[in-house]
Amino acid sequence: MTKKAGPGSVIRKKKGYKFTLLLCSMVASVVLGSKESLAVPAFARKYHTACSTCHLAFPVRNGFGEAFRNNGYRFPGDTDEEMIKEAPIQLGQEAYKNVFPDAIWPSDIPNMPSFGLLGTTKVSTLRKTSTIDPTKKIYKDTNFDSELAIYFAGTLDNHISYFGDFAVNNTTASAQLGRLLMLWNVKPGVNVALGDVGFPELFTLVTTQSNYGGANGYSTALPNPDKGIELRIAGDTGATGGYSLTAGVGRNTRSFAPNDPAIYPADSRSLTDSRFVRGTFKIGGNGLVSGGGGSLGNNAIGLDNAVVFGVNFFNSGQGSSTLNSDVVPVQATDGIANGISKHAYAGDITVNYGHFRAIGQYAQFTEVLNENLVTELDATGTPTGNILLPGTVNYGKRTALSLEGDYWLYPWLFGVMRYEHLQDNLNGKINKVIPGVGALIRANAKLGIEYVAVQENTLATLNTQAGNSINVYAQLGF
Repeated sequence: MTKKAGPGSVIRKKKGYKFTLLLCSMVASVVLGSKESLAVPAFARKYHTACSTCHLAFPVRNGFGEAFRNNGYRFPGDTDEEMIKEAPIQLGQEAYKNVFPDAIWPSDIPNMPSFGLLGTTKVSTLRKTSTIDPTKKIYKDTNFDSELAIYFAGTLDNHISYFGDFAVNNTTASAQLGRLLMLWNVKPGVNVALGDVGFPELFTLVTTQSNYGGANGYSTALPNPDKGIELRIAGDTGATGGYSLTAGVGRNTRSFAPNDPAIYPADSRSLTDSRFVRGTFKIGGNGLVSGGGGSLGNNAIGLDNAVVFGVNFFNSGQGSSTLNSDVVPVQATDGIANGISKHAYAGDITVNYGHFRAIGQYAQFTEVLNENLVTELDATGTPTGNILLPGTVNYGKRTALSLEGDYWLYPWLFGVMRYEHLQDNLNGKINKVIPGVGALIRANAKLGIEYVAVQENTLATLNTQAGNSINVYAQLGF
């Protein structure tokens, strides 16, 4: 049988893709806590294709990658079986389907390991006041953070997919399961996911901590459930573009709290406490289900020329983390005051054209509440001695804006400029300008550097960890 020429075959013709063949599938800039946008060697091995078939640069998906995801992590257009180069091991005979339920429904498993390892070292130098000369601020407070992550992903038969990660970190001296997601592909464009669900991260191209929140995170990061279930629906709008709708429910992040009903009520762990929905509409480019019909734009990086509009809504009965964990030593009883929110709204737009990508997101949180026990303050800011329960202190509304522009000079070299704005009564007012450069120095090695320039008001200076810094990171996958 003659195999159909898919995007992977086109990409493999480009010599420049050799620089990224293994990197996007083995080297990931994803960190613990990020949502599923995972790429590991499993798919590269399964299809014998470059990761740039689906990714601009991990973890950012290109137009075909979105279609791959919407088809349950399979090639679209009934071409998946033809594109598979590593046939899976069959568990049971196909004939068992004809006698079900008097036989176990057959399945399969990958015949190659679906694991990948990623070592990351990050060096951050913070700008702080000199202890020798308090009139000067210097870059001499240097911190090292290293992590070894194990990523796993794959598909079972024609409907089931799975994702997860496990990491060992030298700073926290801990080993943790980051996330686990199981997905059922009902049909092309319709999927049900169980596990770590929620909104996708939009600003993850350069920084190694964009998903964390806090000092280097992006300000419009929306609250997410702890664990839950979501329905994903996507469709084409003709030869190009398409629409998508994601809706789900889940426990809020307070589910990790101690089981003390006086402080953390039992209903804070309800599966339906947090609700979220995201809708997108794409004009031009690859079809969201078909994966075809668009222009790859810069063939070296796999962009499709398109405009994508997105809207987001989040609601939680008990409140879920806003992903901005800032130190408020005067008020927090345990040294930190994590913000939680019950309602959040956001809109975003992404524009791809040739070598250039621009993305913007505006978010508003109707309230920011305390997730921890905090000390009550009087009108002068003096502690009264009373301890306030979580969710009882309202720091007011939060407005946030994130903007980013990316430009690719070569298939292995790109620059990023990001702007962040955040304002509420917990963090104060913080503006950041973050330029960065990333380079794929080898097929499985990546270097990056970013500079974080911070402008803040008096409240932000007192309450947050935000500050100017220079961050360098190196990643090696194997």
